[in-house]
Amino acid sequence: MFILSSGTTAASGSLWGMLGIYAIFALVLYFLLIRPQRKQQKEQQKMQDSLKTGDWVLLNNGMYGKVVNIVNECLIIEFGTNKSVMIPVLRSQIAGISEPDLTERKVDEAAVEPTNSVVGDDTIEDDLDAYDKKILEKGEKKGFFKKK
Repeated sequence: MFILSSGTTAASGSLWGMLGIYAIFALVLYFLLIRPQRKQQKEQQKMQDSLKTGDWVLLNNGMYGKVVNIVNECLIIEFGTNKSVMIPVLRSQIAGISEPDLTERKVDEAAVEPTNSVVGDDTIEDDLDAYDKKILEKGEKKGFFKKK
């Protein structure tokens, strides 16, 4: 009788220990995954609710537009510069409120790597290799689709 009762106590103790581990695992998942996602969803919803006419918005597909009219959960967005393209978009498809950056940037010529117009990875320092010299003498370029 004594052996039987001590065996059930050990089994129930391991059961509580296992349930404790699962509870700790569930709490870790909640604080690492579920809570931050809910916080992000609340911020997204707050941003979508604060939209007003005249705001520049970025859609989930990467297109920028200007809000022209708001009707319930549907926004009328104006695309392009000719002001004739107006498309109704669901409020949930708005990724953010931001104006497009249309400034023209010039490429710094020093930052661009030199490209080789012949064949191979030759640079100015090592000059042309034998194969490149042979190609230049024949006046041909290496290619897969060249007719023979």
